[in-house]
Amino acid sequence: MSRENVGALVARIEAGEFGAEALPAAPAAADIIGLGQKAGLDFSSDDLGAFLRLRIANAESLPRPWGWAIARELKLVRG
Repeated sequence: MSRENVGALVARIEAGEFGAEALPAAPAAADIIGLGQKAGLDFSSDDLGAFLRLRIANAESLPRPWGWAIARELKLVRG
């Protein structure tokens, strides 16, 4: 499990490797983790949080449309 696996999943999502049906309209952290498992990329909610936290700290954009919602869910930012 690793933050790198989260990055690999995000890259695959952004590249369009998964259709709109891969995630619900308002995905939760568990949905992203589940999609990662289906793709052979295991990571925990802590890994997902670390990935998002690093993006926030580096002033990088979060994955759209779910990044900020999950950052709030994981209590990384105030909502």
